[in-house]
Amino acid sequence: MVSTVAIIPAFNEEVAIGSIILRTLQYVDKVLIVNDGSDDKTVEVAKLAGVDIINHTTNLGKGEALKSGFKAVDGFDVIVTIDGDGQHNPDEIPLLMKPIIEDGADLVNGSRYMNGPEENTPAYRRVGQQVLDKATNISAGIDVTDSQSGFRAFSARSRECFRFSDTGFGIESEMLVDAAEAGLKITEVPITVRYDVDGSTKDPVTHGVGVLLNIAKDKVVRTVKK
Repeated sequence: MVSTVAIIPAFNEEVAIGSIILRTLQYVDKVLIVNDGSDDKTVEVAKLAGVDIINHTTNLGKGEALKSGFKAVDGFDVIVTIDGDGQHNPDEIPLLMKPIIEDGADLVNGSRYMNGPEENTPAYRRVGQQVLDKATNISAGIDVTDSQSGFRAFSARSRECFRFSDTGFGIESEMLVDAAEAGLKITEVPITVRYDVDGSTKDPVTHGVGVLLNIAKDKVVRTVKK
């Protein structure tokens, strides 16, 4: 019997988090919410849904939220990460878990662009994402089509390879780099996404530049250490 858990990092997601939790519970054995310093009713809604919650008293960033989540889910065969804002479709969780369960994959990346351009992605965002994809692929020596996806599945053995040194949204690229350096099997599956529920408070240009700089800095540090 395969044991499964979903980690949902959440910062001020009171509107969508209840639905995401209940829908995710249809496909995994356990849901873990990492409340990253929310000051709305995210925690109250999660408690009503009856799931486990890790609380950060202040907003530490997505990288720190995932670090706390991965540390707490030892013993599960498959780990899923899904954002709490409603952009991802929990009904696609089985698609992400399948390559791990059936084909021995270690990291399954949910890609919005595996089958070509995603028509709802704003043009300026896609240009920025392509730059980040290229930088991540060069740094990691891989070929993924959506390096910034937060909708992923992981094998149990992948859990120990992640550094979680990037505290923010650069964690998506860093985890791909870490998995590649550890020689893990990385694959992608197509996913859908909703942009009408985008609750991000980050300016996408500033965010993208910050992630790009972190990728470059990380590449230099790892090169020096070799």
